[in-house]
Amino acid sequence: MTFELKYRLTYEGGEADNNRLPAHQGAISLEGITWSFDLLAHYAATGRIRARGELSPLVRLYLSPARQGSYIHDLTVFLTEPNNLFLTTAIGSYAVATIGQVVNSLVVSTFRQVCGLAEDLAQKDDQRLSRLPSGDREALIDKVEAPMKRAHAVIEDGASTLLIKKGYTPLLTLDAATKAYVNADLLTDEKVWMASVGAYNANSGNGRVYLPAIGKTVPFFAPKGLDANTYAAISLSLDRYVNGLGSIIEMAGTESLSLDGRIKKLIISRAFKPN
Repeated sequence: MTFELKYRLTYEGGEADNNRLPAHQGAISLEGITWSFDLLAHYAATGRIRARGELSPLVRLYLSPARQGSYIHDLTVFLTEPNNLFLTTAIGSYAVATIGQVVNSLVVSTFRQVCGLAEDLAQKDDQRLSRLPSGDREALIDKVEAPMKRAHAVIEDGASTLLIKKGYTPLLTLDAATKAYVNADLLTDEKVWMASVGAYNANSGNGRVYLPAIGKTVPFFAPKGLDANTYAAISLSLDRYVNGLGSIIEMAGTESLSLDGRIKKLIISRAFKPN
């Protein structure tokens, strides 16, 4: 049994309205958006965040030729052996019947967060994705950011927007605002936060914390080479959070900001257990 997900990539405005794109910028954009899909499909199949090597044979992505009417490509994701996909095991066996919907939720959630847009997921989809291993969604966001920057290469340089749809349903639009967000990397001076760790992947260093001062959760990255007490404090906070206990710790580092001042990520340099 094979599941098939069909997406439509529609470039509009500028040269795209003449059914063409500037060759270099257009090629970079298509490579960036298709590679973003590839990374997420590979994770759905294997549970691994791809760094190198071949993509899983359990998923295949194909790009159909451009069509007249703006500049349009169809992207098809084939999921073979759905019973053997990592995502089926992680979410639960019942997910086989809705695996396409779960994969689509993973795509939409990741793309929208990378682009600084509200997730806007249905509650049942968010509940399913919450069953993924701690920190994996944050690690995927981190991994997809670079190709998503490339996906924006043609925006304001050959096309005004790139609309991504599944069937007839619009999922998100890449435009000048999302381009500014993904390309911005304004670093603050070192700050100290009171924070509660809600997700953390020790292998990648990516996670998510709740900051009571602003009432929001934000991604964080704890690089390799920090002192052992920092990793111990992060792990302690996550463990206490999972068990419904007080999980506030003190963290220090810098904020990566978008041009409009939104926190994209915290880059951790130290963390401290509560006294």
